[in-house]
Amino acid sequence: MEYWKNENEPVQAFVRLFQACLNNEELTAGLKKVNQLILFDYTENGPNCCFWVDSRNGVLNVGPGKPAEAPDMTMSLSADDAHRSWSNKLNPVMAITRKKIRVKGSATGLLKLVPKLKKVAEIYEGVLKELGWEDKILR
Repeated sequence: MEYWKNENEPVQAFVRLFQACLNNEELTAGLKKVNQLILFDYTENGPNCCFWVDSRNGVLNVGPGKPAEAPDMTMSLSADDAHRSWSNKLNPVMAITRKKIRVKGSATGLLKLVPKLKKVAEIYEGVLKELGWEDKILR
């Protein structure tokens, strides 16, 4: 891994990112429209390097590891590429076409949120600062 010391760091950062995004009305509304249980699978970098976001039925939850139920969609990529994506330095649509991100299930709803990645990147930078990981911020 280029940016992470162990498999727990990216999961900690990404779960905190989504928890912080829940405080933003625009992002929350967009996530609710996705209406899926999504597994972000980074197992290329470690067996427990994953987290989930559940936006079904108008309720938003996020947690580390694998969800208790089968996900509606799985996004598989490296934790480093996820870091680049959340930092708005990797275009997810291009990454999917170049097979850096593999999608199982329908990503249509999630891809509608791509225009909001700039706001997500701002929140992500704040999360990295809160965690004391300023050295991980991509400029």
